[in-house]
Amino acid sequence: MYWFYIPLVLPAVKKRARPFSAGALLALALTYPLEEKTRYLLLTLSALLLALGHPYEKQPVKFWERLTNAVIGGTGLAIALGLYNLGKGEAILGVAVPFLLFKNRVLASFGLLPASALYLTGVYQVPENFKMALFTLVYVYSLNHLRKLMR
Repeated sequence: MYWFYIPLVLPAVKKRARPFSAGALLALALTYPLEEKTRYLLLTLSALLLALGHPYEKQPVKFWERLTNAVIGGTGLAIALGLYNLGKGEAILGVAVPFLLFKNRVLASFGLLPASALYLTGVYQVPENFKMALFTLVYVYSLNHLRKLMR
């Protein structure tokens, strides 16, 4: 299931989509079972892609999208805090989630895929089918953001 993040690294060829691709690399690095060397390499590449997008183009986010981002971000942070309390390494994904609150779509896109990974890997008591449904909703919503970034 985690291979869904791999094709989302390709839009990095467009400057304003680099934070989105950096989020995809971060989600891939922390959710897929990898060797430590590979994990650190992907984390470094994620930070590099995020830095290469600077200065970030201003692309405003509509109010309903900001509201949706706030709901996704709030629940994602709650899941990340739960993972942190359990001592899980996936809690690091919560670092990217506050980016969802930015008014700039380019920066907000960095937090979407790590949030979807939190929904998928989170340790919260709901059926697995519900976790998959939440992951799918956030993943498809992030594709809508990507579509607007690629214009």
